[in-house]
Amino acid sequence: MDSLEKAIKEIKKAKSIIIFHHIAPDGDSLGSALALRGIVKQLDNVEIVDNIITNYVPELYEYLPDVHALKKPDDTSLYESYDLGITVDCASKDRLGEAEGLFNNAKKTICIDHHPSNKGFADINIIGTEASAAGELVYRLIEPLGAELNENMAVNLYTAILTDTGGFKFENTSAETLRICANLIEAGANPAEIYRRCYEIKSLAMVKLHARVIDRAITTEDNKIIYGVIKRKTFEELDATDDCIDGITEALRQVKGVEVAMVFKETLKKTTRVSFRSNRINVCTIAGYFGGGGHKLAAGCLLEKKIDEAIEDVLSVVKKQLHKSEVHV
Repeated sequence: MDSLEKAIKEIKKAKSIIIFHHIAPDGDSLGSALALRGIVKQLDNVEIVDNIITNYVPELYEYLPDVHALKKPDDTSLYESYDLGITVDCASKDRLGEAEGLFNNAKKTICIDHHPSNKGFADINIIGTEASAAGELVYRLIEPLGAELNENMAVNLYTAILTDTGGFKFENTSAETLRICANLIEAGANPAEIYRRCYEIKSLAMVKLHARVIDRAITTEDNKIIYGVIKRKTFEELDATDDCIDGITEALRQVKGVEVAMVFKETLKKTTRVSFRSNRINVCTIAGYFGGGGHKLAAGCLLEKKIDEAIEDVLSVVKKQLHKSEVHV
């Protein structure tokens, strides 16, 4: 019996299910987990379904169906222990943040993910690295579980796949990806409207933050490396929130000649979160060196260091990786 069959068996017998999003949730994390909620709520055996989120929902994803149902880990209505805990789009257990205890308390656990860096931390692990998004893996559960694809699920899954493929422009976009999305459109997902909400509606604070970071971006190694720096005072000056940084690293990656783009963000705890994007070099390996992970061309990590020290340390590793890749070209 493979992992998918085992997962289906557990889902079909569970009476209470708790579904987890990763910290700092993106479109794939939110859309996939909310779609999974829609699937299991159709099952006769399931009496309770709770979705847990440790952070706030980024404003651009507030249109997602059932987003109002998300609960915080300290919600008093939550059970102490669920029959089944399922993580979606979560590469490691520490990405659950404050919700990790609830996951550990579940009688059985399932991990549904597509990150190559995922080592498998649940009782049952569905790790499909060939999938463009966790949304593809959740989609594959619909038919085996005997559920029906409805419009709300279609919107959530289309959002998941759209955002994790960068609007279908990343290399992870496959023929299967587009076949699934065609089915989602037939089920009611509006591609133009979802694209508009994800990529074309931005707050003034977000636009100002993007402009500030891009204007002050620093290049090195003959412009092959580019990075932006965001300190807490910048957020305060522009009245920006953490989710306003979405898309900055990708914009820097598009600069002609760039191989690796990064954004260093100072957190409220004075640690440093780093986002990587690449055109060729494996940045997942670089992020992994600092305890992070992700995909070959898109990854991230958190350093327990002040931002200036973090920049120095990360740049050193990126430069070595760049030179190593040039030798093997």
